[in-house]
Amino acid sequence: MFNAYVVILWLFLLSGLAVSWWGWSVIAAARRTLTWPQVDGVIERCDAVSEEDDLLPHITFSYILNGQQQHGKLEFPSGTIPNPEFAAVYMQRYPVGSAVRVSYNPANNEQTTLEPGLGQGDWLILGLGIAATVAAAVSLMISE
Repeated sequence: MFNAYVVILWLFLLSGLAVSWWGWSVIAAARRTLTWPQVDGVIERCDAVSEEDDLLPHITFSYILNGQQQHGKLEFPSGTIPNPEFAAVYMQRYPVGSAVRVSYNPANNEQTTLEPGLGQGDWLILGLGIAATVAAAVSLMISE
């Protein structure tokens, strides 16, 4: 007999596994940035708003790599949900003209960051995926 509840729980379980995999890949990518080489750079522009979001700051920097001047932009992870103080914190952290360390991907020199490593919310994605997976698995065991 067809049981819609069990089908929904299986879909929830598969979704939880997918979110867990996504969270793990976000963490792995963030950890790889810790091994990237670094060069000295300087903040060129720091605006309180960006074209993408009026709560995300627009921060650009320049650096010299292999004898050529390069330019980069501080990228925020997709799904970043800033509050009104978010831009102010970054404007204080990266004032125009300040010296910074630029981490760059040796396999793709155009991929750079000023903040290597894990972000504050990176573990949240993995945690939510695991919680959903466990909740669905327990519910499936109980429903059998």
